[in-house]
Amino acid sequence: MTVPGDATSDVSDGPGFRPDIEGLRGIAVLLVVLFHAGLPIPGGFIGVDVFFVISGFLITGLLVREHERTGRVSLSNFYARRIRRLLPAAAVVVLVTLGGAFAFIGLLDRPSVMTDGAAAALSVSNIRFALAEGSYFTAIGQPSPFLHFWSLSVEEQFYLVWPALLLFVARGRRRWVGAVLIAVLAGSFAANLHLTETSLSWAFYSLPTRAWQLALGGLLAVAGTWPNRLPRIVGVLAALAGWAALAGLVAAAMLIGERTPYPGTAALAPAVAGAVLIASGTARWGAGLILSSTPIRFLGRISYSLYLWHWPILVLVPLAVGATLPVEARSILVLAAVAVAWASWRFVEEPFHHGMISAVLVPRRAIAIGLASIVVVVVVSTGLEIRTARAIDEIALATPAPTPAPTTSPAPTPSATPSGSSGASHVPATPEPSLTPEPTPTLAPLLTWQDIPDASPPDPIPLTADIRPALADARTDTEALYRDRCASQLDDPHPKDCVYGNKAGTFTVALIGDSHAGAWFPAVEALAIERGWRLVPYVKLSCPFLDMKVEHLDTSLEYTECEAWREELFTVLAQRPPDLTIVAMSHRGIFPLLAEDKTVERQSQAIARAVGRVPGRVFIVIDTPRTSDDIPGCIAGNVSDVRPCAISRAKGFTSLFGVREAQAAALAGAGLIDLIPSVCPAMACQVVRDGMILYRDNHHLTATFSRSLAPALDALLARYLPD
Repeated sequence: MTVPGDATSDVSDGPGFRPDIEGLRGIAVLLVVLFHAGLPIPGGFIGVDVFFVISGFLITGLLVREHERTGRVSLSNFYARRIRRLLPAAAVVVLVTLGGAFAFIGLLDRPSVMTDGAAAALSVSNIRFALAEGSYFTAIGQPSPFLHFWSLSVEEQFYLVWPALLLFVARGRRRWVGAVLIAVLAGSFAANLHLTETSLSWAFYSLPTRAWQLALGGLLAVAGTWPNRLPRIVGVLAALAGWAALAGLVAAAMLIGERTPYPGTAALAPAVAGAVLIASGTARWGAGLILSSTPIRFLGRISYSLYLWHWPILVLVPLAVGATLPVEARSILVLAAVAVAWASWRFVEEPFHHGMISAVLVPRRAIAIGLASIVVVVVVSTGLEIRTARAIDEIALATPAPTPAPTTSPAPTPSATPSGSSGASHVPATPEPSLTPEPTPTLAPLLTWQDIPDASPPDPIPLTADIRPALADARTDTEALYRDRCASQLDDPHPKDCVYGNKAGTFTVALIGDSHAGAWFPAVEALAIERGWRLVPYVKLSCPFLDMKVEHLDTSLEYTECEAWREELFTVLAQRPPDLTIVAMSHRGIFPLLAEDKTVERQSQAIARAVGRVPGRVFIVIDTPRTSDDIPGCIAGNVSDVRPCAISRAKGFTSLFGVREAQAAALAGAGLIDLIPSVCPAMACQVVRDGMILYRDNHHLTATFSRSLAPALDALLARYLPD
């Protein structure tokens, strides 16, 4: 587990030591730390790219020089040095972070974080995070204290394959090594470009898409001392190039941001800048003057420990104090991380690297102890995960289910506007069947979400043992579409061909939209089964159903797969027109590509244009209220009374709530389905009701609760549908 470039420490302060490279490591780690601290360095994460170039340079140089000096490379000595240098500090950080995470991270998040700790110890963090949903920047917003281990895993995978590649394939000869490195660079960069377009997470996290940066550094090492043999004028140009590279690195850190498709071509900027700074670092009057300065070298010297410690500190301290920290407090945490890193370097890294301990740990013993240490860390993380899982399973058992009693809160009737009428008018619907164990007295019918009253429950609402879904399952209580692979993923431009309900039914219902349409699927499916409908879902993640260019979830580029999916869907619908179509989407999930489309009016018109191309009768569903809180996580922290997790009117019902849906329905002559009174009978909107957890995150309904809304949906649609 290493910050790229840690091999400099293997050279100590002897003849081969490069103070400028130590300083470059300091610059790189400073960029990363400031970025993670939320300070105004939007592209500070590019410091990792610089680290990779440094590592390629140093490790390749060490291997090639040893082969030239002795005619062979001792792999046991190589891995033993890596273990002595890297494992002690990393093991301490992982164990301390596991303890901090167990103490301060929410109960439902702990199992995942414990698994992250095991992945860090096994050097597969990059693979784990690549498999997770969302990008690196999404993970920054919902952080694991082990997220930064992704780059360390790339490093260690590099250590496993690089010696064999250079020694067994290239035989350690500089020319052959250079040829191999050129091939790796070309192939890896091509993979980087391809996956940046098709699978951004794998492009960001994987070794194959980062190997070109390591190979770039390796080519510098293969070049050896040839720059020193060039005319003096070249030295002057090298110095100028170094200053330009340093300026370019700083500019890249300020201009690249989370909306930049990364790595892609943008990663060339930090990688080339790092390579030029290495190549020109010894030039007289070059950028090495800054890189070799004492403060920068100090950061470089402790960069490994600083990289290890800064992120857990930035993640866990706010959780410990229970508040989001302002920039001043985060700056203090950065200084604290520097102090902790110095202590880690002085009392953990150095004794194993240069002290008496290093002399005792001969290669075979170092490798054995290293492997044993990894096993210990994995066992500890697994034990904490099992303990947490048991606590989650038992959490509701301590609270028996209360005796059902009549409720005094109103039970509103949802509303629907029939196809072809104005979106502003409503007709009374038949009363919604009660979902509670006993009949619930009702007041005057409520037709729209605007009529929901303020009626907070006077008594605590505990989480009971018979809650559905179980708290441990709430986050994974998703619709069958995902298990059946019947929802189009981000980069899939084709609608799925799946049928539910009565597959031989003569009345066909289509469900169209993004993941919020998917969240309504259990209700629609239950109704389809009851009525004998043929149900065809057309759901694509983060793809709002509107005739407008939108941004990809992970980049600022056009979401072309969404547009292609819609156009192909229109063709499918024209060939197999449904009798009824239900359209739903996230009202906060529309991100127009063009500035002129960022108004509600333009977006409503775009929804209406898309709906207008759908044959047959169409209904648009008003989206569910959204909150900034993770609902299952909040419930886990308030099991004796879940009322603090309720969604307030101010938080969940913004001034734009339901506006797009109503305007689009009016423009397109579509019906408007308002199930919000069934989701939230009173304000604040309680998230545990009728023995069910309503939300699986902060904006998607659980499949269990969605399914329970089938009677309410039936009551809305029955007036407009044939028997």
